Amino acid sequence: MTKSSPPPSSLSRPLNGNLELTLTIPWSRVHSAYESAVAETVADTELPGFRKSKAPRSLVEPKLDRNQTLSHALGHLIPKEYEAAVKKHALKPLLHPQIKIVSGKEGEDWVFRAVTCEAPKVTLPKKLLPLDKLIEACKILIPDLLVEEEANHRLAGLVENLTQLGTSVDQYLSTKKLTAEELKAQMAKQAREDLSVEFILLEVQKLKKLPDRAQTLEYLKSLV
Repeated sequence: MTKSSPPPSSLSRPLNGNLELTLTIPWSRVHSAYESAVAETVADTELPGFRKSKAPRSLVEPKLDRNQTLSHALGHLIPKEYEAAVKKHALKPLLHPQIKIVSGKEGEDWVFRAVTCEAPKVTLPKKLLPLDKLIEACKILIPDLLVEEEANHRLAGLVENLTQLGTSVDQYLSTKKLTAEELKAQMAKQAREDLSVEFILLEVQKLKKLPDRAQTLEYLKSLV
């Protein structure tokens, strides 16, 4: 019995709200991309006695770092495969994907995992409430990847501010009596809460056809 080929892409939705795309690329396409990368390098190489682009491949290729050339090839190939998978599954990613190789051997299909996320679905209660009560009544799952991205952004901002103040991160942690892990956990918790509020506000704004965030907040304040 002939072994069936794996699908070019498959989608899973973990409970953490992320999207995981598994990209399966036939070896023939990986090899073709590698050959194109080698040809591109050969065309840009100058060797003594040869004009640019005229150096024979037999002299250029042995000097190439195969892994580096393969990485260059995949850098062109994977984005195309990812975009095709996004289109196939009708996704609307919010973030650039985190892509990791699952398996990659010469002569076999290569498999990559791309992790991204979409805007979370917000389920509002039948009757809208003031914002503080609305937050408790809404159903919303903020993807872990989005929380991680926002928390990292905030941490980077904190480090930049501390640097401008002439204070190190270690000094800051000591003052606050926190470990690095505790600080990251705090940042992630706050990021998740703030993101929840923002997506809830966007949903109310869309539902009530309000022009902006400020008027959405005013509308919710008027509720009793």
